[in-house]
Amino acid sequence: MVVEALTEVIAPEGVKARLVATRSSDITLPHAEKTDGRIVPLKHPAESKVDFGAEVYGIDLNQLTDADFELISDALHRHKVLIFKEQPEMLKPQQQYLLTANFDPDETTGGFAHGADPFLTSHNGVNIYGIQSRPALPVQPQVHILGRGEVPEDHYQFPPGFKVKGIDHHEFHLPPHIPKEEREKGASRFYQWHWDGALYNIPPPRVGCLLAVRTPKGPDVTVRWDDGTETEMKIPPGATAYVAGSRALELLDEETRHIAFHSRIEYAPHAFKWMSTAHSARLGHILETEGLELPREKLPPIDESKICIYPMVWTNPKTGEKSLQVHGQGAVKLYLKSSPDGEEKIVDDLKEVRDFMHKIMRPAISPENIYAHPHQEQDVVLWYNRALWHSITEFPESYGPRIMHQCNIAASDHPSG
Repeated sequence: MVVEALTEVIAPEGVKARLVATRSSDITLPHAEKTDGRIVPLKHPAESKVDFGAEVYGIDLNQLTDADFELISDALHRHKVLIFKEQPEMLKPQQQYLLTANFDPDETTGGFAHGADPFLTSHNGVNIYGIQSRPALPVQPQVHILGRGEVPEDHYQFPPGFKVKGIDHHEFHLPPHIPKEEREKGASRFYQWHWDGALYNIPPPRVGCLLAVRTPKGPDVTVRWDDGTETEMKIPPGATAYVAGSRALELLDEETRHIAFHSRIEYAPHAFKWMSTAHSARLGHILETEGLELPREKLPPIDESKICIYPMVWTNPKTGEKSLQVHGQGAVKLYLKSSPDGEEKIVDDLKEVRDFMHKIMRPAISPENIYAHPHQEQDVVLWYNRALWHSITEFPESYGPRIMHQCNIAASDHPSG
């Protein structure tokens, strides 16, 4: 699985892994008295229930100042997704890291949000770390390449013809899968609904940042729910789909909403290694309960103190808005309460856990609640990772490569509600 679809990297025994270089002690932005930035809220179709997202004009992210960042930070917490338009040139990896790191000045290591990257390959004396679906840029190892297909020529010290391995729901979703001939005609799926985070030990990032380097070219694809509802949605190829946790919370019935406000979720240690042998539901929001997860004895060593137990509802620190922030595939135990002083019910049967996760997640994953962002080359997308769920989507290989630069950084704190 790629980072947009969430991964945990564990270097095989005997394989060198590099911890991301320690963050520079100085991430101070150049000072400016004012910004020329303009925030323009997105206009969604009349039938849409989406109420987030904005475009940003007038800010060159390669020349980012403290005044620019103040505007960006306030806008991001209010709009949740920002799309930076009219960038004069591609965002440099160092500047992408600088933008991302400034959202968490208390974070001191600058560590990649999913742990150490193993050695991948070398070219012209330069070592490249990561995995084939998510290699790191040597010039800024917190920035990774995602997508599918061949990277541009002379791309940041990568060898000629280097190809990024893309997602394939055949490798992860419950059969039956979409036949190849239908996929080449534009049939697609949401791969995995999630927020970025390791789910074990490492605090989830506050923000995520994507630069579109190369985007697929072709007609819209048709995303299939394939959950018996016959629901479909047309979206641009290679789009990143977003759902607001606030909308997910709003859609719960009153009783379930009370439970969500006072309950917690325990996530599997080494969650992505654990689920690597299991099947996702075809909608990409939970795992199927087939007993296929890796048993504990086949996982890396587990430190019980590093197991993550998070509240179901997280609070936006600037707006106070509440969001249902849950990861259905990584959940292994529920601590359910309907009031602050109510009796806590522990649910550790995986089938029951997943039934509950489906109950609280499925209402939000409907076309009217989804914003599928159409990436345009050189645009930058910044999202507030602690208030949104997102998923990547498949597209025909004939549409060409999708090459993205993603930066996310482990936060200085775990979510506390």
